This record gives sequence, C-alpha cells and structure tokens, in this order.
Amino acid sequence: MRPIRKQELDYLDRLINNKFQEKQSAIRSQCELEVGKQLEKDFNKFVSTLKLDKLIKEAEIAEKEYQDFKRSKDSKEHELSVASSKKKMALKDKFNQWNEIRQWHLSTRSDNDLDCIMSTLKSACRQELEEKYKNSEKGKFFKYLESGIEDARNTLYSGLSIDDVWKNLENIFGKAQIEVRVPKSFTQIASK
Repeated sequence: MRPIRKQELDYLDRLINNKFQEKQSAIRSQCELEVGKQLEKDFNKFVSTLKLDKLIKEAEIAEKEYQDFKRSKDSKEHELSVASSKKKMALKDKFNQWNEIRQWHLSTRSDNDLDCIMSTLKSACRQELEEKYKNSEKGKFFKYLESGIEDARNTLYSGLSIDDVWKNLENIFGKAQIEVRVPKSFTQIASK
C-alpha cells in the first residue's frame, strides 16, 4: 500500500474544490434562471392564492387616483390620500398576517409606498419558489453536491491508500455526475 504523497493530496484537494464549485455554480445559475422565469409566471397566481389580488387592485387604483388628482384641490388631494393610505395599510396588514403564517421574516417597513409593498411581496413569492425548487429533484441534487464535497474530502483525508482514495472518489464524482479522468494505473490496480 502506497500512501498519498503531499503533491497528490494537494492536487486532489484542489480538484475536489474546483469540480464541486463548478457544478454548484452551474446548478445555482440554473436555479436563478428557473426561479426568475417562474416568478413572472407564478406571481399573479401567488397573489391570488394569498387572496391579495383584490387588495392590490384597490391599492393600485387608489394610488393612481391619488397621483392623478394630486395637483387638484387640496380637499380632493387629502381625501384620496386618506383612501390610498387605508387601502395600502389594509394590504400591508394582510401581507403581515401572511408573513407571520408563512414565516417569511420579511418587513414592509413603516412607509406606505406601494412599490415597496409590491417589492416585498415579490420577495415572499421568490422565497416560496426557491423553497419549492430546493425540494424538487434538481434542488435535492444541489443538496447532494453540498454533501458530496464533504464526502470527497473525508475520503481524501481518511488515510486510505492512493488506490482506495481514487476508487472512492471515482464513485463520489460519479454520483455527483462530475466527469473526472481517473488515472488508468489506479483503476487497473483497483480492479485486480
């Protein structure tokens, strides 16, 4: 049994890091693209599921009326401002209820800006879509990649012979769907 040399150990450590980081980066990019696409498709359904669509429409209408008539009489401006604030406050209150129920840990802050409220609502939708992605097959694979790098490092530093290390790493890389050319001398020795 030939022990792992320092150069082999350093090379394999860098190889493990590089290969797993490349794969994680690719999966992370794929997740971001899919969540981004899905966000546009699912946002209205998400809002509808939370039964916020009516409140959003009312808040948007009230906000539009407020902005349209802002330059008119002071009394009209004040009246619409109050209506807008009430609708947005109702929307924020309803959002905060859902925030607590679904444990998003998001804040609509204290301002009454409809864009801010909508941005926070999109963040909640994104959070749920990311969680859904993480629980999908692709997400489970990403979780495997995170644990796979630990398995590879444990194998590398296990004190096994270089032959056994390569044999185990070949299996770990295979499960992670990462192509690595194992030196033939090690696979021939391992298969004997």
